[in-house]
Amino acid sequence: MSIVGRAAVGVALASGVLSVAGVGSAGAAGNLYGTLAVSPGTGKVVEAVDHPSRVAADAAAIRDCGVYDCRIEVRFVNGCAAIARGADGQFAGEAAGSREEAERLAVAKLGESAPPFPDLGSASPRAASIVLSSCTKNAS
Repeated sequence: MSIVGRAAVGVALASGVLSVAGVGSAGAAGNLYGTLAVSPGTGKVVEAVDHPSRVAADAAAIRDCGVYDCRIEVRFVNGCAAIARGADGQFAGEAAGSREEAERLAVAKLGESAPPFPDLGSASPRAASIVLSSCTKNAS
């Protein structure tokens, strides 16, 4: 792995904005891991799902994002996760047992926000919207 690649994985692992959810013990046979990552600078959001370990999912997400400021937003095991984006450009991720619940939690985490000034549309606060949701293939 290149120095840049190692640095990206190191930054991702050091990121403090993480949510983790899952069923079963880590390392148990049959677990599938997922990671959703986001680049705040570009708005790029990527998924890495159905990996055999958390480390493999993290590395795949950072590699697929391919932007210097990618960070891991949410990790999940045998379940689903979603990332929402508020009108103000902020991102939030949450994990849950179902796609619908993960999406609801991610939107609720951000609440309502107003777009940055100047905005050609309404400046009224509005709810966040889902930009990506994903589930492992063994999610219940």
